[in-house]
Amino acid sequence: MSMLFIKKKGLWTGLFILGVFLIAAGFFQIGGIPSGGDTGTVDSATEDNPIEDNPTVDNPTVDNPTVDSAKGDSTTEDAAIVDTGTKNNETGNESTDNGAFFVEYRLERDRTRSQQIDLLREIVNNSNSSDDIRKEAQTRLLAISQAIDTEMKLENLIRAEDFKDAVVFVEEKSVTIIIQSPVLTQPDREKLTAITARVTGINAENIAVFAKL
Repeated sequence: MSMLFIKKKGLWTGLFILGVFLIAAGFFQIGGIPSGGDTGTVDSATEDNPIEDNPTVDNPTVDNPTVDSAKGDSTTEDAAIVDTGTKNNETGNESTDNGAFFVEYRLERDRTRSQQIDLLREIVNNSNSSDDIRKEAQTRLLAISQAIDTEMKLENLIRAEDFKDAVVFVEEKSVTIIIQSPVLTQPDREKLTAITARVTGINAENIAVFAKL
């Protein structure tokens, strides 16, 4: 009887120890203690730093100062290009306007000469014209033709002297020269007068030289 009681007592003791062990194992598992030698540091850090509070997400990337600075520099460069292009365009327009004067002067000179030539030819071809008037008209026609050739020759010679452009108007006893230049120095005046006097045979005091930009 005592042996049976001892066996039962040992059985209850074993069951009690087994129960305590199972309860302890379940408690450790529920408490999140890792198995297999993990220390639990990773779990602790994960719980203290949840993904929602990741500071990297809050790092702004839109207000990048480098990008803004590059845009600002690009805007400044574009403005400088526009200003430079405007200045160059103004300079080109000014040069075109100045060159237009010389073109228009030649056109007006040619129109005047053309009208003179037409009138003189009518006199020459008019049967009612006297011999003296007809001869005078023919002489005048020859003089105009020579003046046209002389003007072209002088303009080419003046351009050869490094002047950008020039117009010349040759009359019977005088010559008028206009050069494209902001100023007319005395050496340039003397040089152009000498060239004109040599080509036309007209005295220097009857040769007028002007400058126009």
